[in-house]
Amino acid sequence: MLTLTLMNHTFEIPCEAHERDKLIEAATLLEDKLDQLPGLKGESKVLMVALNLCFDYLQLKDDTTQYSLRLEDQLDNVINQVANEASTENTTN
Repeated sequence: MLTLTLMNHTFEIPCEAHERDKLIEAATLLEDKLDQLPGLKGESKVLMVALNLCFDYLQLKDDTTQYSLRLEDQLDNVINQVANEASTENTTN
Protein backbone atom coordinates (compact mmCIF):
# COMPACT_ATOMS: atom_id res chain seq x y z
CA MET A 1 0.00 0.00 0.00
CA LEU A 2 1.29 3.43 -0.95
CA THR A 3 0.04 6.65 0.62
CA LEU A 4 0.20 9.72 -1.61
CA THR A 5 -1.01 13.25 -1.02
CA LEU A 6 -2.02 15.31 -4.04
CA MET A 7 -3.66 18.72 -3.80
CA ASN A 8 -4.36 18.21 -0.08
CA HIS A 9 -6.04 14.86 -0.73
CA THR A 10 -4.54 11.67 0.65
CA PHE A 11 -4.83 8.49 -1.37
CA GLU A 12 -4.14 4.93 -0.28
CA ILE A 13 -3.03 3.15 -3.43
CA PRO A 14 -2.74 -0.62 -3.45
CA CYS A 15 0.35 -1.55 -5.42
CA GLU A 16 3.08 -4.10 -5.78
CA ALA A 17 6.50 -3.28 -4.36
CA HIS A 18 8.01 -2.91 -7.85
CA GLU A 19 5.36 -0.29 -8.76
CA ARG A 20 6.03 2.07 -5.83
CA ASP A 21 8.89 4.06 -7.35
CA LYS A 22 7.02 4.60 -10.63
CA LEU A 23 3.87 5.74 -8.79
CA ILE A 24 5.90 8.17 -6.68
CA GLU A 25 7.54 9.46 -9.86
CA ALA A 26 4.10 9.87 -11.46
CA ALA A 27 2.79 11.76 -8.42
CA THR A 28 5.85 14.04 -8.47
CA LEU A 29 5.34 14.73 -12.17
CA LEU A 30 1.68 15.53 -11.53
CA GLU A 31 2.56 17.90 -8.69
CA ASP A 32 5.13 19.63 -10.92
CA LYS A 33 2.56 20.03 -13.71
CA LEU A 34 0.00 21.39 -11.25
CA ASP A 35 2.56 23.91 -9.96
CA GLN A 36 3.07 25.17 -13.54
CA LEU A 37 -0.49 26.51 -13.62
CA PRO A 38 -0.68 28.97 -10.70
CA GLY A 39 -3.50 30.95 -12.34
CA LEU A 40 -5.96 28.06 -12.27
CA LYS A 41 -7.63 26.50 -9.27
CA GLY A 42 -9.36 23.26 -8.38
CA GLU A 43 -11.08 21.25 -11.08
CA SER A 44 -10.03 23.61 -13.89
CA LYS A 45 -6.39 23.15 -12.94
CA VAL A 46 -6.71 19.36 -12.77
CA LEU A 47 -8.53 19.18 -16.10
CA MET A 48 -5.94 21.38 -17.83
CA VAL A 49 -3.09 19.22 -16.49
CA ALA A 50 -4.95 16.06 -17.54
CA LEU A 51 -5.45 17.49 -21.04
CA ASN A 52 -1.77 18.44 -21.29
CA LEU A 53 -0.63 15.01 -20.08
CA CYS A 54 -2.97 13.26 -22.52
CA PHE A 55 -1.68 15.43 -25.35
CA ASP A 56 1.93 14.63 -24.39
CA TYR A 57 1.07 10.93 -24.23
CA LEU A 58 -0.54 10.94 -27.68
CA GLN A 59 2.39 12.88 -29.14
CA LEU A 60 4.87 10.42 -27.65
CA LYS A 61 2.78 7.48 -28.87
CA ASP A 62 2.76 8.92 -32.40
CA ASP A 63 6.50 9.63 -32.28
CA THR A 64 7.17 6.08 -31.07
CA THR A 65 5.01 4.59 -33.82
CA GLN A 66 6.80 6.63 -36.48
CA TYR A 67 10.18 5.63 -35.06
CA SER A 68 9.17 1.96 -35.04
CA LEU A 69 8.04 2.17 -38.67
CA ARG A 70 11.37 3.75 -39.67
CA LEU A 71 13.26 0.98 -37.85
CA GLU A 72 11.17 -1.67 -39.60
CA ASP A 73 11.94 -0.07 -42.98
CA GLN A 74 15.65 0.02 -42.19
CA LEU A 75 15.58 -3.60 -41.06
CA ASP A 76 13.75 -4.64 -44.23
CA ASN A 77 16.36 -2.81 -46.31
CA VAL A 78 19.23 -4.56 -44.52
CA ILE A 79 17.55 -7.97 -44.88
CA ASN A 80 16.98 -7.37 -48.60
CA GLN A 81 20.55 -6.19 -49.05
CA VAL A 82 21.94 -9.29 -47.30
CA ALA A 83 19.64 -11.55 -49.32
CA ASN A 84 20.71 -9.88 -52.58
CA GLU A 85 24.38 -10.21 -51.69
CA ALA A 86 23.89 -13.87 -50.77
CA SER A 87 22.11 -14.62 -54.04
CA THR A 88 24.82 -12.79 -55.99
CA GLU A 89 27.51 -14.86 -54.28
CA ASN A 90 25.60 -18.08 -55.01
CA THR A 91 25.29 -17.28 -58.72
CA THR A 92 29.00 -16.42 -59.09
CA ASN A 93 30.15 -19.62 -57.37
